[in-house]
Amino acid sequence: MAAYTCYGRSPQHCIVSDVSGRTGEHSSISDYELNILEDITGEFGWNHEYISYFTSYGENADSPATTDEHRYLIFNYNGAGDPVLLDLATSSAEPAVFCYDHEQDQFTLLADNLPAYIDTILTLHGLWIWNWTTVIDEHGIQLKSPPLQMWVRWLDTFCNVKLEDAHSLEALIRHTTMHGVDNPAILQAFQPYDPKDIFLAWEQLIQHNPTQLATWAVFIGETAGDGAAAWVRSLWQPGNVQAWTSSSVPNSGSIAVGTFVSTRAYLTARCLPGHEGLAYVCNYLLQHSAVDGKLEGYTANGQLQHFHSPQVIDWIRDKVNHPVEGWAALFAHSRPTAEQLLEWLSDSELHQKITTEALNIMIQRDLLPTLEADTWANISDLLHASLQLVMLKKR
Repeated sequence: MAAYTCYGRSPQHCIVSDVSGRTGEHSSISDYELNILEDITGEFGWNHEYISYFTSYGENADSPATTDEHRYLIFNYNGAGDPVLLDLATSSAEPAVFCYDHEQDQFTLLADNLPAYIDTILTLHGLWIWNWTTVIDEHGIQLKSPPLQMWVRWLDTFCNVKLEDAHSLEALIRHTTMHGVDNPAILQAFQPYDPKDIFLAWEQLIQHNPTQLATWAVFIGETAGDGAAAWVRSLWQPGNVQAWTSSSVPNSGSIAVGTFVSTRAYLTARCLPGHEGLAYVCNYLLQHSAVDGKLEGYTANGQLQHFHSPQVIDWIRDKVNHPVEGWAALFAHSRPTAEQLLEWLSDSELHQKITTEALNIMIQRDLLPTLEADTWANISDLLHASLQLVMLKKR
């Protein structure tokens, strides 16, 4: 029996904002309404393997989930692991649809019956919100609520506004906020514009919605590049981490420190000259991320992987440690030279293991460099020698 799923998925990086009835025009919307749609997915469906009767998650006898074991019939789970189910006590013919929130220990009515639920979700093009309580009434999901109306308008614009209709930088920016920057044609469309003008257009949008900095950063890094250099340098000024992450600062939003730090590192790699950007990030890692003088591989990878520079490999050579996974990922993303591959495979057992793991990542992600046949033969010999040493130690 097949699993049935409906998808309504937006690009990896996009901004869901309100648009007016006239295609492409933005209108004002409160932060409250935006926050409702802050964490959404575009998948709903059912699978025969999920169909089962609901039983209580906990041992609380007063919990609404502690009831007749044949009352609730599960037909799906949302992304948080909460069951979407039919309440058979409401009707034997057309039972109501609920979602059980295991953290709040409560049932939320989504629709009076399954056909109504399906019609509602299809109208919303597969939208799923983790917290439905703000957009429901006594009959379930309320399609006329402002956030859901906003979503429908946004998706209608998403589907109907074409790249070839973006005849100005403003229109191109608006199109990009919806469709992301994964399409090379979108990046090509920015080429006629001055990088500084591109950045200034993005900067205006950041001021209206700073909490989405991580997404704005991708747009800026991919379309403005060095046009944002002065702004990126300002992010390294003392006090800027607090300015962007403290909710007490006006217009700062509420950004996690880790999100800001990793976003700043990405922008630094994309918008500043390589040597300058590396100096900023490497100094920060040594001053703020090293614990007892040791730098953790995953932390280093999170902030240095976007440089794609062999200089990173030289910098980490005397800093690597266990576990190796983070270091291996960073090595793979840093475009190692033939000399570096041979040097690391000839170095300590730790360096050999990191390089071996990195080669595996590079093979899987098609990142292997183009090397001469004799270089590959030398690499193969070193890998074989490393394997023999590991086998000998095991024995």
